[in-house]
Amino acid sequence: MTSKITLFRWLALSGYFALMLNLYLLLFFFNKPEPQHMLAALLFHIGPLLFPLRGLLAAKAYTHAWAGYLALYYFVIGVWYAGAEADRLIGLLITFSSLLFFISAIGFARLQGRADKAAKNSG
Repeated sequence: MTSKITLFRWLALSGYFALMLNLYLLLFFFNKPEPQHMLAALLFHIGPLLFPLRGLLAAKAYTHAWAGYLALYYFVIGVWYAGAEADRLIGLLITFSSLLFFISAIGFARLQGRADKAAKNSG
């Protein structure tokens, strides 16, 4: 991997784990749901983030590509919470981490895909 590809990969992983941490902070400290709704809140907020974890850790370009678009869902959630006065800080953190995840995951997928294609054509 070139240094640019490695940078985008680490930025994508940083954005991904920051997004997961911010969502945990939201659910357990800032906007704590009722105990009977905690499971549903965890499933809808954290659940979708668990699907691409294996592919992200394995540095698969295809997983980074579709997981980047998953980050747009969290961008909407972040903007939603940033609109409320009480949750503005955590909403902005979620928005920022989802944008970091989106941009770097798509950048990694693009550069890694080109590198894979060039290696395939030369070999």
